[in-house]
Amino acid sequence: MTVSGVALRGALLLVGAVLAVTLGARHLAPLPDLVLVVVASAALRSGPRVGLITGLVGGWLLDLLPPGSAVLGTQALLYAVCGLLVGLARRPGHVSLVWVVAVIAAAGCGLEVVRALLALAQGVPVEVASSLGRVLATATVALVVVPLVTAVERRADQRRFA
Repeated sequence: MTVSGVALRGALLLVGAVLAVTLGARHLAPLPDLVLVVVASAALRSGPRVGLITGLVGGWLLDLLPPGSAVLGTQALLYAVCGLLVGLARRPGHVSLVWVVAVIAAAGCGLEVVRALLALAQGVPVEVASSLGRVLATATVALVVVPLVTAVERRADQRRFA
């Protein structure tokens, strides 16, 4: 991974987190999890270690941006574990877009289940339809965003070796 690749992922995480907070404040629903898309893209391209680190950074951004998290570090831990698990689903060589979307949808389902359990533990009501819509929106956005991010990262790697 090049320095430009790390900077690109950091910028994508920041844009995803800021968009998530901004659109969430406008109560748009269903809102795709843009940070998860970037974390999963990094994990599927580079493996579990990079997925873990990318998820940790993305989760910290969500923890620190308003409205933040009730317990600081919760989102960081969730996205780090998610990046690790998605990285374990990495396949060498050319990968079908169906596989990528299925893995991201499964990761989104896992995040929503944990979020629902945390909400129930705090006595907050859970909207199942909203959670399912969010998973569907995330998978749909991943269908477009992941190939674009992968192409940009490949181009950056090719320039390094050229």
